[in-house]
Amino acid sequence: MSDQAQRDEALDVTRSFIVQAPAGSGKTELLAQRYLKLLSICDDPENVMAMTFTNKAVDELTERVLSSLKSTNEPRPKQAHKQITYDLALKVMERSQNRNWQLLQMPQRLKIFTIDGLSSLITGRYPTPLQLVPPRIMAQDWERKKVYRLAAEQVLVMIDDEEHSKVISSLLLYLDNNIEKFYRLTTSMLAKRDQWLTRLYLGDTLDPSILQDSASKIVTQHLSHLEKEAKQCIGQDFFDLIAVNTKDEYAQIQSLPASGVEDLSVWKGLSSLCLKKDGLWRKSLNKNNGFPPELKVQKQAFEKILQTLGARESLTQLLGGVNRLPDVDFSELEIQALQDIAQVLKLCVARLNLLFEREQAHDFIEVALRADHALDDRSNISDMALFLDYKVQHILIDEFQDTSASQFNLIKKLIFHWQADDGRTLFLVGDPMQSIYRFRESQVGLFLQVKAKGIANTMPKSLKLSTNFRSSKSIVAGNNRFFEKIFPHEEDVYQGAIRYSESISDSDLTNDHAIVFHPFAHDQYQAEAVSVLEIINNALSENPKGEIAILVRTRSHLSDIVDVLKVHGIDFESIKTNPLKDHLLIRDLLSLTKALLHLGDKLAWLSVLRAPWCGLLLEDLLVFSEHDDLIIYEQLSDPKILNQLTQDGKKRAQHIAQSLSSVINNQARFDFVEILTHAIDQLGIVPSLSPQELMIKNQFLQIIFDCESQQLLNIETIEATLEDLYAPSKTAQVKLMTIHQSKGLEFDTVIIPGLGRKPRSDNAPIMRMREFANRSLLLAPIKSFTDSEDSNTYNYLKFIESQQDKFETMRLLYVAMTRAKNNLHLLGALTKNNKANAKSLLNMLMQFYEGHFDDVDIDNQQDAIKSLDAPKLERFTHLKSVLQEENGQGESVEYNKKFELLFKSLLGTLVHQYYEQGLFNPDKKNVEIKLIESGISPNDLDQYAQYVIKLLDSTKQDSQFEWLFKQRESTLVEAEFVNGDTVIAIDRLFIDDDVLWIIDFKTASLLDDESESQFVQRQKSEHTKQLLFYQEVLSKIYPNNIKCALYCPAVQKIIEIS
Repeated sequence: MSDQAQRDEALDVTRSFIVQAPAGSGKTELLAQRYLKLLSICDDPENVMAMTFTNKAVDELTERVLSSLKSTNEPRPKQAHKQITYDLALKVMERSQNRNWQLLQMPQRLKIFTIDGLSSLITGRYPTPLQLVPPRIMAQDWERKKVYRLAAEQVLVMIDDEEHSKVISSLLLYLDNNIEKFYRLTTSMLAKRDQWLTRLYLGDTLDPSILQDSASKIVTQHLSHLEKEAKQCIGQDFFDLIAVNTKDEYAQIQSLPASGVEDLSVWKGLSSLCLKKDGLWRKSLNKNNGFPPELKVQKQAFEKILQTLGARESLTQLLGGVNRLPDVDFSELEIQALQDIAQVLKLCVARLNLLFEREQAHDFIEVALRADHALDDRSNISDMALFLDYKVQHILIDEFQDTSASQFNLIKKLIFHWQADDGRTLFLVGDPMQSIYRFRESQVGLFLQVKAKGIANTMPKSLKLSTNFRSSKSIVAGNNRFFEKIFPHEEDVYQGAIRYSESISDSDLTNDHAIVFHPFAHDQYQAEAVSVLEIINNALSENPKGEIAILVRTRSHLSDIVDVLKVHGIDFESIKTNPLKDHLLIRDLLSLTKALLHLGDKLAWLSVLRAPWCGLLLEDLLVFSEHDDLIIYEQLSDPKILNQLTQDGKKRAQHIAQSLSSVINNQARFDFVEILTHAIDQLGIVPSLSPQELMIKNQFLQIIFDCESQQLLNIETIEATLEDLYAPSKTAQVKLMTIHQSKGLEFDTVIIPGLGRKPRSDNAPIMRMREFANRSLLLAPIKSFTDSEDSNTYNYLKFIESQQDKFETMRLLYVAMTRAKNNLHLLGALTKNNKANAKSLLNMLMQFYEGHFDDVDIDNQQDAIKSLDAPKLERFTHLKSVLQEENGQGESVEYNKKFELLFKSLLGTLVHQYYEQGLFNPDKKNVEIKLIESGISPNDLDQYAQYVIKLLDSTKQDSQFEWLFKQRESTLVEAEFVNGDTVIAIDRLFIDDDVLWIIDFKTASLLDDESESQFVQRQKSEHTKQLLFYQEVLSKIYPNNIKCALYCPAVQKIIEIS
């Protein structure tokens, strides 16, 4: 049956709709069509606002709209659905021309963005009173984790404050004084504070009587459903047989209990008698259940009753559920723990906000919270849907099933003043059967809630699409058969239970083998990988141009498959599946970065020597590793050590020394990203890289640039950044991705391996909290270190979470299986016990494929597969000749410096750092640590530490010290200025008596037999050109008279340059 009538109705732009659009139904096209129709009748394009949840989806919808508008210059298409889009686009272009919108020239007038983007726009429109500059968004996961952890650490330090000591100490003791656990639990709560922050501190949330009332309502509601169900199937004969039971706790139950809290213990007794621990009905009874041999007749009669009751699924679930209900009474320890947790979390949020202010940055959650607050603060305005001075008349939201509670509240407040028949419309599109983003806090129940009750004052009409334009008739029929039985039959807003909605294929293509199941025994993952290879080869032979997708639940499930595909030469495209940090080139570049940042990092330098650009053999590496008295960079130019190497090793070591000498000698003069880029060029890395590796190299340099520009250039930050990124991949017919990545995509052949694998487990939160239909709130703390088990309330809330996970697992399988156009292959392995893991995708399919495992060869678990050899050493055959360069300002770069001069240069850099920090009396230990990082060998540590301290002391004793380092408002240190393509850095800059002084620090020493006047003349000769260039650049910026000078602490002189 066609759903064209619903599609036509959805284009009635005078009414609001919520549209349920299953996989392959063309919902994005329908959304674009409505967007176009609204543009064709509105006063300005800004009157129409479309929102979705990812930047990728924003780009796709924007491109679809613009392509439609551009297509109006072409002939009208023949397909009916494309004709609708074409005709609507024509009307938009006519209106655009009549009203001079210039949409193709100014596409930014199309208001299509993410909901997070909307939050940013609202906070930007209504900033806080103290907010002068829009804060930066912490887009990187590592940066958010770092600031959460810092907030938690600062709160723990407050344990010494009299005001907060008691509550922090109490919570820490509750956690057995486990500091890391304290950090882990508090930071995880900060990462999802939008779920609890607006509810935890409302009114009497933590009042024991309120919590008790919430728990009581849950218990009585459950028992009332159970009582109603039991009355329909449990008669007096049931209780007559119980009466003869030899156990008093059962025999005293004479009739069905009521549904009060006081009846819970009786229901638990009945559950214990009738059900096993796994929640299934008992098939046999014995004396342990109160039916000894002498009660054989009664026992058999009761067993028969239980067998009949076992067919009632609802009764089974309700009776089993009595053992999972929350405690009605909360202990004093639990109440105190909740109060302590709430107080500590409030402190954590306060510290987090201070950190946000300090960094002038915040996370996405803070953006949403501030947007929500901004709408509350301006509630006196008649219409909050003001946007860039235009009133929003129409809102469209795609993927509405992925809305979180905070996003839902934002939308609700945005349209709060809308009234029926005021000309404004809301258009919500989504598929609750594809809601798979609970980890992003999406709540599929909100879709059902809006269908039933509307949102704010808007009651959209519900429409349901059913036509599938993607998959063949056989695929659609198979998925209908599977999911009609897999999905729940009753919907539940709060548990996220969604009823299945059948699709009708638009295709007549049938294939008896469209869906194929491949069973495997426990741990036969390599055998699975081989089967995947065979499926790919068969698919490519049948359809050489067809796209093939391998979909997995988590990235780690791809490892065996990737190995097999590589061995057999199958080109594949990895879509966010290969962590960037694991790529060999990244590992080599990271080692080079470590080596250049810290010359004394022995392991990093050994890795540099092993990398392809050098490729030393192990026997040569061993020579360098045995000498601890010299850093490896020194060893590279030591004749005695070089002579111990093989002839090839000596040549390669000298090449590295020559390549990196200019790099290291100039470290103090350039940004590190420039130094690293120069090192890469000198080593001759680029010509050997593939297009993909070139992208990876550029991606790594961008990371270095970003870290350096944020003054976070350290290995910890670089590695943390790499954690969140994935290596780019070449385009190929075979695509590897997670099921989440595949959402919205389609492929000729879909392969889903690893169905039997279980998902990653989540850590238990410090507190569980849930709001129920009656607006009651239930909370429970994690167990104390003195408790062996969590409370019934905590476990009840955990069970609700697990139910939501179970229903989302069903939807995840649905998303995966509905990506296929023509062929679908399912591969799954059992556990050791020859059962499907309870939390696996395979468990959902076992009712259809259980018999398929009967013929699986359990003993032969290792199928024949090409052996995977260890990676061979890769190294350049021809080493790049090193160019001797000159500095742009005419100062020669000296390549043959002695190491003493090299380290003097590094010492000068360290002294510059102390000058910059205004630190003239550093602790000797502090200096030694800095020197070790710079690569000074232990034998020379004391000598060079004394040298640095002497220079700093000499500076402080200088008669002109107070004038030179005086704190002035105009003072700038390490000031950078751009002159065309050149960036100059000036050590110290200040205005004194209306004269702009450019000061350049030089830590050079007198040469042997050199007089002070000769030293001054040499410094002038070497640096005059450089300082006059600085003077020329700054004369274009500052109106002041400009003077230049060198400061040389070795002779305690300021040398003016003219």
